[in-house]
Amino acid sequence: MTRRGTSRSRADRFDRDDIVATFGANLKAARMKMNMSQTDLANAAGLLQQYVSLVESGRQNVTLTTAVALANAVNRDVTTLLARSRPRLLKG
Repeated sequence: MTRRGTSRSRADRFDRDDIVATFGANLKAARMKMNMSQTDLANAAGLLQQYVSLVESGRQNVTLTTAVALANAVNRDVTTLLARSRPRLLKG
């Protein structure tokens, strides 16, 4: 069902695919910054490497407990992994 009469623009609405992709991209960046392989991350979080691959590619949504386990494995807070990156301004 679609809500009628809401003042939110489409860009402001929750987009499940976007947040899944954002989490995955941020997780991958954090893992790479720590020089971890997907296998290392999977082992640290108690998951399979294939599952980590799906999460990082934005093709797999995770539960809250799995999100926390992955965040802990890369020494990040879950909120950090959910944050959208902001475009950097070019200095001119």
